[in-house]
Amino acid sequence: MAAKTKKTANGAAASKPKNPKAGTWSTIQTILNTVNHTLIIFIAIFVTLLARSLEFKNTAMHMFLTVVGWHFMAAEALMSHYPHNPVTSKLSHRNKSRFHGLLQIIGGSMAIYGAAAKFLSTEEHFTTWHGKIGAASTFLCLASLLGGTVNFFQPKFAHKVYSQAEIKYRHNLFGILGFIVAMTTIILGYYTPFFIKYVDNSAIPAFVLASVLVLLFTLIGPVTSLLDKLKHKKRK
Repeated sequence: MAAKTKKTANGAAASKPKNPKAGTWSTIQTILNTVNHTLIIFIAIFVTLLARSLEFKNTAMHMFLTVVGWHFMAAEALMSHYPHNPVTSKLSHRNKSRFHGLLQIIGGSMAIYGAAAKFLSTEEHFTTWHGKIGAASTFLCLASLLGGTVNFFQPKFAHKVYSQAEIKYRHNLFGILGFIVAMTTIILGYYTPFFIKYVDNSAIPAFVLASVLVLLFTLIGPVTSLLDKLKHKKRK
C-alpha cells in the first residue's frame, strides 16, 4: 500500500512522517533479540561443556538433551517468524515455517528423549516441582509437535472441526504455554542437587536471570502474533 502523502507549500507531494515511537520500539526489539541470542548460546555452550566433562552420563545427558532441546532449539523455533530475528528475516514465510518445524522436531525429540531416559533410570518419580512440571512440559511438547504437524499440513479432516485461522491461533497459544512451562522446568533445574553439586552456587542466580530473560525476550514475537490473531478473530 502506498504511503499517504500531503501537499507542501509549492505543491509537491511529501511523505507522511513516520511514527518515531514505532522506530524506537523496532530498535529496542533488535537490541533485545541480540541479547537473547547471546544468552541462549551461552547457556547451550555451558551445559554442553558441563555434560561433556561428565561424559554425558545419566543426569548429565538428561540436562544436555532437555536444556538444548528447549532452551536453545525451541527458543530459536519460536523466533522463526519474528521480523527482528536476523537468522530468519530474509527467508520466505514458507521457509520460516519449515525452519520452525525442523527446530521444533529436533528440539522436541531431544527434550522428550531426555525426559524419558531420566524417568526410566530412576525409581522415584515426580517427587519435586522440577520433576512434576517437567512431566507436564514433556506432555505439552508432544502435543505441540502434533499440533504443529496439523498446522503445517492443514489436513482437510482438521478443518471439519476448526478453521485454518483457528488452528493457527491454537498452535500459537499452546506453543507459548508449552515454552513457558519448559523454561520453568529448566529454571527449577538450576536448584536440583545435580546442578548445585557441579556449579558454583553463587552463579546460580545468574543462570536463573539469563533463562528468565530468554523466556521474556523469546516470547515478544509469538505474543505479538497471538494478539494479532486474537484481534482478527474478534472482527469476525
